Amino acid sequence: MSIQNHLFQPLSVKSITLRNRIGVSPMCQYSSEDGGATDWHLVHLVSRAVGGAGLVIAEATAVAPEGRITPGCAGIWAEKHIEPLVRINRLITENGAVPGMPGARGRRPGPGTAVRIYRKPRAAGRSLVQVR
Repeated sequence: MSIQNHLFQPLSVKSITLRNRIGVSPMCQYSSEDGGATDWHLVHLVSRAVGGAGLVIAEATAVAPEGRITPGCAGIWAEKHIEPLVRINRLITENGAVPGMPGARGRRPGPGTAVRIYRKPRAAGRSLVQVR
């Protein structure tokens, strides 16, 4: 069997079966509001499931505010964080993928550092992410 044929075959690990072997790795979005997932997270993550990925892993999610990498990072330390994550995970599942979420702990640049994301096409030589 060729590599391409393996890529699109289901993969089972214990009780979890992925529809294929394509996984979206976690990407920091720096778009949370007080740790809560926003519409940006919903569109970003669910579109990967709609696009056919078998596994969609959200960004690292802190269990305490001090565990965030930056103030814009996701969290799950308060009740208000649960509903948006449940909605996103439900939509990922309804679109055929398995959702995942790694836990986070603070590390450089640290929770007090602001990070700015440019969502517009970048100019030549301009970084997508700037740490202030």
